[in-house]
Amino acid sequence: MAQFAPHYNLFKIINALRSFLTVAFWGILIVSIIPFIVKYFGIDCHIDDILNIANIIFLFFYFFIDIIIEFILIPQADGKRRDDFLDNSFGSNFALQSSVGYFDNDEVAQGIYKAAVNLFENCFFTHSLIKYITIRKIVLPLCVLLIVAVFAYIGFKDAPIALSVLQALFSATILGGLIKHLILMARLNTIEKDWVFLFQDPAFKTRTVDYAHHVYRNWLSYESLHSKLPAEIPGSIYNKLNPKLTADWQLLKTRFNIS
Repeated sequence: MAQFAPHYNLFKIINALRSFLTVAFWGILIVSIIPFIVKYFGIDCHIDDILNIANIIFLFFYFFIDIIIEFILIPQADGKRRDDFLDNSFGSNFALQSSVGYFDNDEVAQGIYKAAVNLFENCFFTHSLIKYITIRKIVLPLCVLLIVAVFAYIGFKDAPIALSVLQALFSATILGGLIKHLILMARLNTIEKDWVFLFQDPAFKTRTVDYAHHVYRNWLSYESLHSKLPAEIPGSIYNKLNPKLTADWQLLKTRFNIS
């Protein structure tokens, strides 16, 4: 079971920033709804300008943090993750610190076969975690869609054009996140099936070199997918499911005679 990996600290920062994004999300939602509640109940208070400014601040904060995560922190974390994968699979020394318990395949000899085993494990864990958080991923976009459907006309009619544009971009970002999640889950399912098909072949273990092109293909597919659509797994969810997934992985290793 995972105890340490070189990319853990960066992902802790990423998850902390994503928690701030959640706060910003609800801030944007609440500030967007308040004017309609005030008008509906006929409350005479002149706070529109204050709310618009607050909304713009929340929106810029959301986009700014999202850019830092997507274009700075995730690429750095992925670089550390890949270096550690190579070290564990082939015995290289790219990472300054090696992971401890991140890969549960110490009994497998280093080489292309171990790389395949580690990649299969990565895909299995990521796919399982992605499936687990799917309901959570659907709820927030549905909230946004509902709010936009109910209040869009009034909002775009009365709000400043700059705020309306930002709100539209925000809605597109949230809904786009759901679409990316569903695509990621479908693609991971395909890659996982490819690994299962490969490890079901008894000859793969004894004549791994003959199957190297399949390993490279699945490897590139996973890394390309991970770089374009990184999995957004909260640390609490990972820690909660890690023991169970580790046990499930051991069962898979027994099933496919991985050693």
